[in-house]
Amino acid sequence: MALTKNNKQKKKVSLYLITMGSVLIIMSIFAVVVQLIGYYAFTKTFENEYNETVYRIAELASGNVRYMDLAEYLECDYDEIQELVALEYDEYEKECESKGEKPDFDKYYKAVSYQVQEEDIQDICNTMNMSVIYIIIPDEDYEHYTVVFDCLNENNKLDKWRLGDVKETTNDDYKEAYKNIYENGSKKEIIERYDNLGQGRPHITALVPLYNKNNELMGILSVQRYADKLTSARKNFAQGVGAIAVILIIIIFIIEAKLLRNAVLKPIKVVSEEAGRFAKENTKGSSDLRDNNYSVKEIYDLASAIEKMEEDTIENIEKTKKIVGEQERIGADLALASRIQFSMLPMDDVFIEDKEEFDIQAVMKPAREVGGDFYDFYMISDHELVIEIADVSDKGLGAAFFMAITKTLIKSRAGMGGDASDIIAYVDKLVSEENEAGMFVTVWFAIINLQTGYVRVCNAGHDYPAIMKDGKDFVIEKTPHGPPIGFLPGAEFIDYDFYISPGDRIFLYTDGLNEAKRSDGERFGLDRVLSVLNSEKNASNKELIAAMKDSLAMFVGNEPQFDDMTVLSFSFIKYYEPKLRIKNKR
Repeated sequence: MALTKNNKQKKKVSLYLITMGSVLIIMSIFAVVVQLIGYYAFTKTFENEYNETVYRIAELASGNVRYMDLAEYLECDYDEIQELVALEYDEYEKECESKGEKPDFDKYYKAVSYQVQEEDIQDICNTMNMSVIYIIIPDEDYEHYTVVFDCLNENNKLDKWRLGDVKETTNDDYKEAYKNIYENGSKKEIIERYDNLGQGRPHITALVPLYNKNNELMGILSVQRYADKLTSARKNFAQGVGAIAVILIIIIFIIEAKLLRNAVLKPIKVVSEEAGRFAKENTKGSSDLRDNNYSVKEIYDLASAIEKMEEDTIENIEKTKKIVGEQERIGADLALASRIQFSMLPMDDVFIEDKEEFDIQAVMKPAREVGGDFYDFYMISDHELVIEIADVSDKGLGAAFFMAITKTLIKSRAGMGGDASDIIAYVDKLVSEENEAGMFVTVWFAIINLQTGYVRVCNAGHDYPAIMKDGKDFVIEKTPHGPPIGFLPGAEFIDYDFYISPGDRIFLYTDGLNEAKRSDGERFGLDRVLSVLNSEKNASNKELIAAMKDSLAMFVGNEPQFDDMTVLSFSFIKYYEPKLRIKNKR
C-alpha cells in the first residue's frame, strides 16, 4: 500500500531542465525576431542607397547631353556616322572631291558630335559599372520608342541597339514612367525589377528627362544597373545573421548549462550538510550558501531553515558586496566609455600637420564622464573640408551613444557628396526612423571649398557661429536654419552660403559655453564670448581656445559644470592650389 501511494505522488521536475528549456526557446525567438528586423532594415537601407546611386549616375550622364537636339541625330544614318568619324576632316574632303561631291561640314560635325557623346556616355557606363545607359524618344502612346544612344557595359553580352532603331515598350512600369516624365513633369523615375524576368537578370533602372536649349522635353535618359550585388548582399546578410544567431545560441546555451551545473547540482550536497551543521552549532560556516542554486525538491525541503538561520548575516554581507561590485563595474564602464568617446574625435594637430591652407583646433569638455557634444573635421576631396559641431539633447551614456551614431552617419553620408542640407536631411531620416527615445541633436555643418573660399552650411537648430572677416571683429549673425536632427521627422533642411578669404576665421561652440552660469545664476552669455574672441582675434586657434577656457573658468568659479561644453576654432590661411598632374599616354 505504501508503495502505491508513493507511485501516485507528483514527480518533481528539475529546475535545470526547466531553465535550459526556457533559455533555448527565448533565445530562438529572440534570434528570429532580430534577424527579421535586421533583414528588413538592411534591405530597405541598401535598396535606397542602390536606387540613389543609379539616379546620381543618370544625373551625371544627362549632363553630357544637356541642351542638344536629339532629333537632329535621328536624321543621320548610324553606319554613315561610323564611316565619317573614321576619317579626319581633310581625308573626308579628299574623298568627297574624288567622288565629285561637295563636303558637307554640318553632316561631318554632327557625326563627330554624336560619336563624342556616345564615347562619353560609354565611359560613364564602364567607369561606374552600370549595365547599360541609353537615350530614347518615346512615341505619343508610349507603346514604342526610338533609340538615340545605346551604350552597353564592356562586360554586357546584350545586343547593341543602333541609332534610329524602334523598340516596343514591353513593360507597363516603363510606360508609366514615360508618361510621368512627359505628362506629369516628373524629374526622376526609378524602376525595380526583381521578378518575372524570364532569362533576364534583376536590375534597377533610373530615368531622367532631357531638355533642349529651349527647355523643351526632347527625350529620356535611362541608366540600368544589375542588382546581383543587392540580391547577393541580402542572401549573405540573412545567412550571416542566421549563422551568428545560431553560434550565439549555442555559446549562451553552453555557458548557461555550465553555470547551472556548477551552481545547482554540485552545491546541493553542501547545502544539506550546512543546514544540519548550522542546526547543531548555531555558528556561521565557511561556505556561502548563496553561491548555490537549488533544484525544486531541495529548495522545497531546505529554503525555510536556510532563510531563518542565515538570512540576516549572509544577505547583508552579500548585498554590500554586490553594491560595491556594481559601483566598481559602473565606474570602469564609464571610464572606458569616456576613452572610447574621446578616441572618436579627430586629432587636430595630426590632421593639420600637412595642411597649409588652414588651421583648426577644438576642445570638448563633457559635464559627466561621457557627454552628448561632438565636433568633427575631415576632407571629402583634395580641396573640400567639412567642419561640424553638434549638441545632443541629453547628457550621459544615452547621449554619448546617440552622438556616436549621428557622427558616424554624417561622416559616412558626407563622403558621398551633395549639398549640406541633403547630407543633414539624409541623417535626419535614418535617425528619426529608430528614435524611440525621442532624442535629438543640433548640428552646424559646413563644407568649405579651400580652392574658392565658398562655404555651404546647413544649421540644424544649432547656435549661430561667430565669424571674423577682413580682419574685423568677430560677429554673430542670425542665418537661416532648420530644426534639430530627430526633432521633427520629415522636416525640411535648408542651406545658406558665404565666402571666406585668407585671414578669415570661424568660431563654433555649443550652448554649454554661453549658457554656463556662476553661483548667482548669471550666464556667461554671447557678449562675453564675443568680447574674448575680439580681444584675442590675432591669437592662434590654440591660444584663442585657451583664453576662452580661462575666461569661462574665472567667470563660473567653483560652480559645477551643468552641461557639456565644446568649442572649435578655424582659420583660413590661403587658397588651395591644385598640383599639376601629367597623364601618361599609352
